[in-house]
Amino acid sequence: MKKLLFCVLFAVMSFLSFAFPNMKLYLDSEIAFEINEDKILDKEGIVSMIIRDGNLYETENSMCVGTISEDKEKLYISLTNGDLKIFSFDFDKFSGAILKTIYYKDNSVDSSILFEYDKDKLLKTATYDGNNSLTGTSQYSYDKKTGIRTKLLEYNENNQLIFLTEFDNKHGRKAKTTEYNKDCTIKTQTFYDKETGNSIERLVYNPNTKKPVKWTFLQFDEEGKYSVSENYWLSSRMCWYNDLEEYAEKSKEEPVDWNESYSAKIRKYNFTKSSDGYSIIENLKNKHYLSSSSFALCNKNSNFCYCFNTNENDEIDIPSCYEIEFIKKQKDYSTMNKSGTGKGPFGFDIGMTYEQVKTACGGTELEHISDDRYYVKPKKSHPLFEKYIVWISDTYGLYYIKAISSNIYSSDYGTELKRDFNKILSPLEKKYGNFQKTDKVKSDYYFKDEKDFMMSIRDGARTYRAEWYATKDNYQNYDGLIGIVLGIDASSSINGYIWLEYEFLNHDDAKDALNDVL
Repeated sequence: MKKLLFCVLFAVMSFLSFAFPNMKLYLDSEIAFEINEDKILDKEGIVSMIIRDGNLYETENSMCVGTISEDKEKLYISLTNGDLKIFSFDFDKFSGAILKTIYYKDNSVDSSILFEYDKDKLLKTATYDGNNSLTGTSQYSYDKKTGIRTKLLEYNENNQLIFLTEFDNKHGRKAKTTEYNKDCTIKTQTFYDKETGNSIERLVYNPNTKKPVKWTFLQFDEEGKYSVSENYWLSSRMCWYNDLEEYAEKSKEEPVDWNESYSAKIRKYNFTKSSDGYSIIENLKNKHYLSSSSFALCNKNSNFCYCFNTNENDEIDIPSCYEIEFIKKQKDYSTMNKSGTGKGPFGFDIGMTYEQVKTACGGTELEHISDDRYYVKPKKSHPLFEKYIVWISDTYGLYYIKAISSNIYSSDYGTELKRDFNKILSPLEKKYGNFQKTDKVKSDYYFKDEKDFMMSIRDGARTYRAEWYATKDNYQNYDGLIGIVLGIDASSSINGYIWLEYEFLNHDDAKDALNDVL
């Protein structure tokens, strides 16, 4: 819902720039959207929505999400979802000012924002409540030579400065933010990395002494993890669960559902010097590294994590800690086979046990190779393929298949190999849809011509394959498969072979289970 509202609101903003080419609506002093021939483009120039006959359409699924109408110098948008509100925009042709008003369905005003411009530069915004009372203003400053934004000042309803954001005047990136108390003294200051935009340091001012205490922010990766030693990592996201106390009470009876892959047992835990990771916690505390509300410390070699909060002074509240024991969920992968038993590749289905695979091979015993791999002879074989290998986990069943053809004599151009490759490609495309084709030679390989096809394949310098991957839109057609790859390899400059691999959704779980025994 929020995403839809966000997209449609930006779409309306861009419509204005179409009506008035010299005027652009900004958000946080950056161009939000533009219109070009009824196409709505984002700031990267990618078309996101289309305006047609007074309607707004999403480009991904062509779904109508709202209507647009004009009344003199006012533009209205009514969203198709009844739960959302109606937006209107009044625009002044001469000053470039825009008043955005948000209405409830009964036409009563929820709030409004006035945008004031100087040509294409947003100078000021003023926000009002439903009674038209001022709730806050923002002012923007720009470098006179470069035009790059340099400052953003935010004021409350009493015109008191509450927030100041300063930007790098070379690139326009956020450099420093300052928060103010009601008496106009500084409350906090935060500094940002000019390259990444991440916060790197914060100064918290004592209200009595007016002196700051410096806190250093940890730099987390996209998964919210920060490595603190060889065996430990710290997460800023693990403890977003606010109901650990309730979870702990529930998990006294049985593990609670944590996410798609894990259940969890949660227990109250008190850190002591003998606790797992205690010295790391103390080290982070002493260095003032913990500038956040909550963290989890996890041992990479363990399924235990320790979740704790920090108080308003960013000091660790150790008594608030909980121990979280993660338990891998057992999945019933057989339910992912939608087409029916024996309808998978060569009659093999996701999660098949050894005995079930044996049945699909006409009762013939499987020839064990090593680990989870077996040579098999399926009843549903293909005349092109000579060898078949399956991977079967004791815990998760069948999770991988590979079929290999016999040697195929081919010309230097690989004509015969490509012919047989296309014979397999065609039915796969019909069943699984569009594929990704790769025909690429390494940049440092000398022989790149088509007449050198077989030589480049033999030397491992050329990749020739087609790939299919399940997505959220087509996964139901894959019967538990996550990926399919069809490829060509060569044993000499005149002989090559076709191979075909199927990877199922239980592949990662099966590999983890195999590695756990090492």
